[in-house]
Amino acid sequence: MGFSLPIRNWVLQTLTFLPMPTQQKLPAVCRCFTFTTSCRRAESIDPKAFHSEIKIKEDSVKKNSAGKDRFPPHPFNAFAAGSSKRRAIYQKNVAVANDSLIPLKTVSPPDKPLSAKEWEKLKEECQEYKKFEDVMFDSMVNNNSPVDVAKSLLAAVAKRDGDVEYSYLVKYLTLCVFHKQMGEIYDIYNIMKTKYKYLEDSAYSLLIKGLSGSPHWKETLILLEKIKKVSFPSRQNYGDCIEGALLNQERNLAFELFHEMLAENLTPNLTTIKLFFNFCQPVKDDHLKNKCIDILYYLRENQIYPEESLMLSIKQWFESIPGENWKGNLTTMNYSRQCPSCGQPLEDINLNQEEFIILKEKIKKDVIEGTDVFRNTSPQ
Repeated sequence: MGFSLPIRNWVLQTLTFLPMPTQQKLPAVCRCFTFTTSCRRAESIDPKAFHSEIKIKEDSVKKNSAGKDRFPPHPFNAFAAGSSKRRAIYQKNVAVANDSLIPLKTVSPPDKPLSAKEWEKLKEECQEYKKFEDVMFDSMVNNNSPVDVAKSLLAAVAKRDGDVEYSYLVKYLTLCVFHKQMGEIYDIYNIMKTKYKYLEDSAYSLLIKGLSGSPHWKETLILLEKIKKVSFPSRQNYGDCIEGALLNQERNLAFELFHEMLAENLTPNLTTIKLFFNFCQPVKDDHLKNKCIDILYYLRENQIYPEESLMLSIKQWFESIPGENWKGNLTTMNYSRQCPSCGQPLEDINLNQEEFIILKEKIKKDVIEGTDVFRNTSPQ
């Protein structure tokens, strides 16, 4: 049986799960406490209130001991003075933390835009949420709510507070990008550009993705340069900029961005490679033809195997070359090491020592040993 695998892209992960009791009974109280809370929702406890009484006692001890010789700390004693009070404070705050883990009811976003008064009324009905707007915007993003509904909440916040928080703008931008509301994306871009000198990478990525398909696509190049000043652009950032260039027939610029991405040791998404073969057909000049062939050599040398949609785009690209009469066919592999369609010999996959060991261990673990622990055992 013949098979080919992109060994370089394999990632083997070992996840170790350690059991942790939900509550531990401590015989006494230490100076520091570590809480493990649910990642769904946990209210923070004010450290000043948490250790207020302890801090007062510690300050008084420091005053009394000023000028005296310092001794090493005494061994832990459950019956030392003040232990009972510290235990009471600890148990009280543990109870507060446990109460904060009570699941709250799910907030569903409205189906239509609301007025400022209607939003205030809805906020009063959800008083258990300290940050109602955060919860509502998160719910809108999760449910892909209409943009006009989110915009009405944004307007209500601006009317009440006179300004809109950065996080609300980013969440509203997320919805605009999802629904491809180009006008709203550009408006938010202008607002954020005026208010903030630098943005987070996630906001830059949203703006690049949203503006790449708009008439303002060249702004994505400016945003890409801003990312370079503070961090490193992702392959998705480059892919969105390349898409904007190809949509506007700037093919040379698209290839420049592609080679810049490779120089940064970023592996392009297959969807980005597919864009080149879609927008470069029919083949009109040898310059673009050679650039696309260079992409095919890149795939070959790096053992990157196209999925079906990219394969069909490459097939159509070859068939669009004038005067060469290419014809692509779908076929299956056999044991002859030759292409059943054209008869050409197929290349071997040459693995280095490290890749061979990874493949060997993978086959040994997944195929030979398998996951059935009872396969090689018999009941006694």
